Amino acid sequence: MRNKLLILAIIILIGCIVYINFSNWQKTHSQAQSKPQETEKIIKSLELKNSNYNLTKSTQLIAQRKSNAYETDIYADSYILIDKDSGQILAKKNENYKMPIASTTKIMTAIIALENYNLNDTITISNEANSQIGSTIYLGAGQKFLVMDVLYDLLVKSGNDGAYALAEKMGVNKFIDLMNQKAKYLGIANTHFLDPAGLDDQGFSTAYDLAYITKYALKNEVFRRIISTQEAKIYSINDSYEYILENSNRLILPDELFYLPYAIGVKTGNTPDAGHCLVSAAVKDNHTLISVILHTDEDTADASAKESKKLLEWGFDNFEWKN
Repeated sequence: MRNKLLILAIIILIGCIVYINFSNWQKTHSQAQSKPQETEKIIKSLELKNSNYNLTKSTQLIAQRKSNAYETDIYADSYILIDKDSGQILAKKNENYKMPIASTTKIMTAIIALENYNLNDTITISNEANSQIGSTIYLGAGQKFLVMDVLYDLLVKSGNDGAYALAEKMGVNKFIDLMNQKAKYLGIANTHFLDPAGLDDQGFSTAYDLAYITKYALKNEVFRRIISTQEAKIYSINDSYEYILENSNRLILPDELFYLPYAIGVKTGNTPDAGHCLVSAAVKDNHTLISVILHTDEDTADASAKESKKLLEWGFDNFEWKN
């Protein structure tokens, strides 16, 4: 009797083991069958994301040259024309030549000031800032100004005094270091700044680099507003002295010969070595073009405006934007 019970117990135990193993096999088999379905869902999800990404890319407008496009000659050592939104190059000549760039340097000076200072911060003009040569409105030593007002001096009147005043607020050497660090951050490879005003012609950049520095700067609303200002007034805080500033960029001044109604700025430059330079931007039919003219062939005050206007008009006349 005892043996029969033992045998029965063994049979029951074996049956349980077989049942458990069979159940585990079924579960594993079921999971294995469901894996392709789950993977398929993931793949479809990725395909959908990629499809949306491709759709986004395909809807970006690309500038295409018209069939009846005409040629134009730009009389400068180096130039470039790009579409701001896509970064597409529409025209170029010696765009990667390293050259002195004069006061177009101040585009980067403005970027560093806008990204590191509060616009309502106060700046006291030093003797060094007051004594800068070249383009200046002679901000009085000891006068106090808001950062915003000094930016107007920098970008509207192209004030070298304003450039140094902004740099001195954190220390000139540190400020210049930040200018060069920012260039590296933006992927700018052929630019090196030596001062905040562009007076040192040993500093250099290229038409290509300046175009993409400007592309970045135009993202800033305050920068855009200042560079498009035809005339401004600024006041010292401590003695309320008034300075009247007229924009040095002839493209945006209605009384100038090379006025361009849809131009929005950006920055002039001139030193003996850099020659006449102009970084400009214009908006027409919801498209923005950026042009850079470095060292015009003509040594006249309005030569850079003349060539910039010609290049911008050529861009809008000869390209159409399509998907």
